[in-house]
Amino acid sequence: MGKKIYVVLNGKAGRRGLDFSLKEIETAFKDTDPEVEVDFGVTQHVMHAAELAAEAAKTGKYYAIVAAGGDGTVNEVVNGMAHSGARMGVIANGSTNVFCSEVKISSNIPQAAKDILEGIPVTVDVGKVGDRYYVWMLGIGIEAKIAYLVNPKIKKYFGVLAYVIAALRQTFDKGRQIMKIILDSDKEMTFSTFNTIVGNATTFEGFLGIKSQYSIKDGNLDVCILQHKSPIGIVELVINFIKGRRDYYRFIDRFSAAHVRAKKMRIETVPNAYYHVDGEVMGKTPIDVEVNEGALILILPEKTAGKEATKKWNALPKEERDKPLPEKN
Repeated sequence: MGKKIYVVLNGKAGRRGLDFSLKEIETAFKDTDPEVEVDFGVTQHVMHAAELAAEAAKTGKYYAIVAAGGDGTVNEVVNGMAHSGARMGVIANGSTNVFCSEVKISSNIPQAAKDILEGIPVTVDVGKVGDRYYVWMLGIGIEAKIAYLVNPKIKKYFGVLAYVIAALRQTFDKGRQIMKIILDSDKEMTFSTFNTIVGNATTFEGFLGIKSQYSIKDGNLDVCILQHKSPIGIVELVINFIKGRRDYYRFIDRFSAAHVRAKKMRIETVPNAYYHVDGEVMGKTPIDVEVNEGALILILPEKTAGKEATKKWNALPKEERDKPLPEKN
């Protein structure tokens, strides 16, 4: 008998229809292991993915619970699985899959399915704002405003390009905030900013040199405050998109960025600013944010998991590696 996989599928994600996605994903798993058993839960409403994932994790019969959709679906599944002890996999099947790009999860569905069955489970951190968990990043300011303004229909068919178009429209927007951050309950800092990122698995290249595969398990959140808007910098983001690099703020040198690391913080802005969690707009500041260290087991490709995690996993007996995790009460 093969492994049992539970796939949480966004019923509205994908451009080729639900029936096609169901067949394509099941076939992808069976091409790697003909004996694998694949069950599906199809989402019907907001946060349904979290409910489906939590219920599947509690059964204790699945090798992995898989989020199949865009960044929003991944976020919902994370909210159902944080602190559950169950393994989580990801298949990119949505209009935007920036998190997959950050941690080198293949956009090719057969390869992603293979990596779930043969990849390396890694214990990673998640961020938390209020009662909402996130695995990729929290964004405050113009980025969240852009996400708020993007038309859902345009997003479905044009993906990240919809955000690029909206970003170009906001290039000369003079909106900015005075931001006060209270770090780890005792250190207070104030900035003038048009956009701030609280990254859990976000790559900041340029002068920071932060890689997502390391920041996702370092026990801290990376706060990057972009203080000056740069039309040239925004054009560079557009060029990166055209070249196929579907990432947001890899290069930040042109934005006069300040950077701090913290485990816990309170963020207040004047005026109040929109914020998004893994691409989904949640509301406006003020907010309380913290890292939950080691709260999620995420199956990653070997090249992202790293040599140490791979060696440790491969040293386990096959029976230990293949078994589902214990049922949770």
